[in-house]
Amino acid sequence: MEAPATKYTSSASIDYSIPESDVVFRIAWYVVGSQPGMLLTNYQEAESKEFEGVVQLAGKIEDIPTTVRISVDGGKKKIELAAYSDDESVLNDYVNGTSQFIKTSIGKYIDMDESETGRLRRALVAKTCWDRVIQLILSKSDTSPIYYQVAHGREMMIKATEGDDIHPITLSTSGWLSRIEKLPQDKQMPSELATELAKKSIEWKRETQAFIEQYLSIRV
Repeated sequence: MEAPATKYTSSASIDYSIPESDVVFRIAWYVVGSQPGMLLTNYQEAESKEFEGVVQLAGKIEDIPTTVRISVDGGKKKIELAAYSDDESVLNDYVNGTSQFIKTSIGKYIDMDESETGRLRRALVAKTCWDRVIQLILSKSDTSPIYYQVAHGREMMIKATEGDDIHPITLSTSGWLSRIEKLPQDKQMPSELATELAKKSIEWKRETQAFIEQYLSIRV
């Protein structure tokens, strides 16, 4: 995954000690992606002995177009955070503040009991699913991978909220799955339906982030 061609870059490295590198990756993804208007533009996870993940999101930081890239190397237990823009005025403060919030969030995860970490891990996966649905729609993907992400996100939210009242996402995703499964899976989703689903996925993303905030307080 190539870095964006921008004039300025600010970066930071974050060390961590816990073995769950995939959770660390999704916590960092949540921290960056919880910023309003940030959308997933690229994503990779390597199938190897040690976890490796890279995610790139783009949006505006204080009204300045910015791309943010997160990479996690499970072998080195290291997170690399980089922000790219043609205006450097917000980059250093953003990277420093985001790095600190990632560290704090990992610390909160470490201090949770097992039942809390289980719920949080599943909700973090669901949040990435909604991001990926939006990205797949914007990239005009076939219907099949979109269906998979909706189904997987629904499953994770059911498990994250198990024992609670029925979560609104559980109900609305059920209806969407029944609509999507009727479509040809190897063809692009009809544009009007895709637009509607993208908007709905943004709602699911916000609702899932609100659930995550019970465990990892979001920045104001």
